[in-house]
Amino acid sequence: MIYDLLVIGGGVGGLATAALAQRMGLTTALLEAHTKLGGCAGYFGRGPFTFDAGATALMGLGPGEPLGDLLARVGLDFETVPASGYRVHLPDRSIEIVPDAAEFLARDAAAFGPTRADRRRIFWDLQAFVGGRLFRAAGRVPRLPARSAGDLWHDLKILGLSGVTAASTAAITVRQMLRILGLEADLPFRSFLAMLLQDTAQAGPETVPFANAAACLHAYRLGMRRPRGGMRALAEGLGRRFAEQGGVLHTGTLVDRVESRDGSREFVVVTRRRHRLTAREVVFNLPLDLAARLLGRDLEGPLARAERKSRAVWGAFTGYLAIDRAAIPDDSPLFHQVLRDYDAPIHDGNNILVSLSPAGDEGYGPPRARIVTMSTHTELAGWKDLDGAAYAARKSQFRDRLLAALARALPDAPGALIHEEFASPRSFRRYTRRTGGAVGGAPVSRWNSNALAVGSDVLGPGLWVVGDSVFPGQGTMAVAISAIRVVERITGRPWWPLADAQRLAPPTGRANLQPQP
Repeated sequence: MIYDLLVIGGGVGGLATAALAQRMGLTTALLEAHTKLGGCAGYFGRGPFTFDAGATALMGLGPGEPLGDLLARVGLDFETVPASGYRVHLPDRSIEIVPDAAEFLARDAAAFGPTRADRRRIFWDLQAFVGGRLFRAAGRVPRLPARSAGDLWHDLKILGLSGVTAASTAAITVRQMLRILGLEADLPFRSFLAMLLQDTAQAGPETVPFANAAACLHAYRLGMRRPRGGMRALAEGLGRRFAEQGGVLHTGTLVDRVESRDGSREFVVVTRRRHRLTAREVVFNLPLDLAARLLGRDLEGPLARAERKSRAVWGAFTGYLAIDRAAIPDDSPLFHQVLRDYDAPIHDGNNILVSLSPAGDEGYGPPRARIVTMSTHTELAGWKDLDGAAYAARKSQFRDRLLAALARALPDAPGALIHEEFASPRSFRRYTRRTGGAVGGAPVSRWNSNALAVGSDVLGPGLWVVGDSVFPGQGTMAVAISAIRVVERITGRPWWPLADAQRLAPPTGRANLQPQP
């Protein structure tokens, strides 16, 4: 059998590509090395508990937004839990990000004081204007980076005049915008922005373009969501819908190499067990260096430059905890972010995200417990070449930093641990096979924004890349956009056959994700 499409890698980008391609009539197979789906947004079990391995938050799920529309297109009825707020703990104050604009501005004034409050209001007004228009354009799936005059025309149409104006702010960084507004010296406010941008854009105010930052910050202001049943529900749901539509799903299948078939535009994917599958197109949901290795190519010339541009530079240190439910208020925000020290670097246990399972969600484990996932960016070099004793000592040091942050966010939680374990970049290297255990995508800058990122077709005709290597920043929503764009280019057809006005139905409590024709 010759497949129309073979997808290598069952992360969210690969799952979205496979499910959408099969839905649009392409005979598709997906190969995943692990026995579980999800990749960096996957999951694992420990006794009665299930933990999200990496990603925990979702955005872009509403009608007219990329991830929500994609799930509706493939027919996945998917339930999420909105976070009541997003609480950020600075060393000397806290602020909660809430969707209501007036209430958020009041909280900003209370947290950062009356001095320069008018300037911060201007910042947030600009952010809402730019971020709102770019977020709205994302729902129509921009063609980024533009590869033709047709792509550019498509992007200009969905942006409109106000959107083009918003996008033009990519010419300046967040730090420059703060300088213009007289806010650069406001250390708590600048640190607050740096925390949020590190987690979404993989870089700080010094390098992130204001346009990208505005879109990232808009996601926080719209409100994050947790999947009911964890990221397992998303990964397995996409895999199930793919198989139900006739797709061929192989888990526990490690790909050894991808060969070009002589005299034809076909490719042969050879697995470690020497099975051979043939396809007209191949999609890699992998970093470029791993894709090049499967193709037997050396990283040199233009491909080497593209790989450097697309490379994730951060690792993650993560904690997976089960905590007695009585120690965490049921009405606590599902997301807390903690900065321990203004003067320390924004990574390596200083800036820590704390994500809680919804109270009573039995997809994570028994209702007596709450599942907590914690993470901090870490420099890969600090974990390289450590001997056993040095590695254990460093891991213990990071554990203490994460638990100190947990105590700041939820004071009773550290004393109510039922289960704990921690993972370093070495763990992610084993789990994801990514070089050095790097995760999270390339840092966003003016020279590596979505409009200037590496193209999905960088490997040549019939070979495609999806995921955070080719659409940096903004997490699962970004990789969904990269998947949609690749399927559109392979099929030559719009991914959604209905007019925009027909598909922008009013939201419901279940995100209105119903099958569409």
